[in-house]
Amino acid sequence: MDDSTDTGPAAPSSSMRIQDPCRIFIVEDDAVLRASLIERIRREPDMLIVGEADCLSAAKAALRGAAAGVDIVLVDLGLPDGSGLDLIALIHQSKAAAKVLVFTVFGDRKTISDALAVGADGFILKDSGPAELATAIRAARDGGVPISPKAAAQLLRAFRNTSTAKSTDQPALPGITPDDYGLTARERETLETLARGFTQREAAEILGVSPHTIVSHVKAIYQKMAVNSRSEAVFEAIHSGLIKMEGR
Repeated sequence: MDDSTDTGPAAPSSSMRIQDPCRIFIVEDDAVLRASLIERIRREPDMLIVGEADCLSAAKAALRGAAAGVDIVLVDLGLPDGSGLDLIALIHQSKAAAKVLVFTVFGDRKTISDALAVGADGFILKDSGPAELATAIRAARDGGVPISPKAAAQLLRAFRNTSTAKSTDQPALPGITPDDYGLTARERETLETLARGFTQREAAEILGVSPHTIVSHVKAIYQKMAVNSRSEAVFEAIHSGLIKMEGR
């Protein structure tokens, strides 16, 4: 007979413990996009939304002294009352454990460099899919520096374009008007909506058309602009002056 004392079930080892959910604070001024983003993140079982803000001042007030309860701050750079870069710098200087992941529409070389210089821990474009966003959040939480592949591609392309421009002796021509690529008004409106970070389905709802119509517009946009992705289309449209993104 075994007369050993039963002390109950053993506590799980550290390797068996379920990791606490990643606590995320979102800073995004577009209410519709912010709600969509929250919905996407809430579908991830290991992620938890702990707060949100629609402007720089609100984010600063909410995170002041509370950043210890946040793992990831997802920050848009173009805020109505200032730049998200100021918030990134504030969090970085406070020595908070929270990681900052930039969430923006356009990843040009200067924007990426400026964000990383003030303390950003990663950079992802708004047109990234839910899986890519979730992967970037987990990577930042675990100490990585995720940069959206599309942002990295644009960074490389911008670097090459700059190098090519510097190698030529031709001065810039004044008074050049924006290239509209032959886009119709509806196609341009579609491009501007997608550039703000909305999905094609969300763009269809905003513009009051069917998803099929948006798909047709996108195909026409890609063909006329000679591009293969939304990021390329946005890149070309902004650099040509066709559309403007405040704050980027």
